[in-house]
Amino acid sequence: MKKVAIEKTLNNVRRYLESKDCSVELLDESNKESQSALNRFDAIVVTGLDSNLMGMQDIMTGTKVIDASGKTEGEIYDEVLRAADLKKGKNNFH
Repeated sequence: MKKVAIEKTLNNVRRYLESKDCSVELLDESNKESQSALNRFDAIVVTGLDSNLMGMQDIMTGTKVIDASGKTEGEIYDEVLRAADLKKGKNNFH
């Protein structure tokens, strides 16, 4: 099961990902600033309204941040799958 963190304003994307058997958690104060908290996700989905949303671009993380602006739920899901595959591949080399 893919683990995804998502902004709370992306309810339609959250429901779509959950229908595709993804585990979805909302980004909040407890996980947005912690590298270890963010690294447990396969992907992080943000609205893209702010190019440095929640300061996440300042945090070094191995988790792919997906900008949802202008994308369909299916396109976002495809990016989540690619991100999860890449992350799994990186973890196999350690």
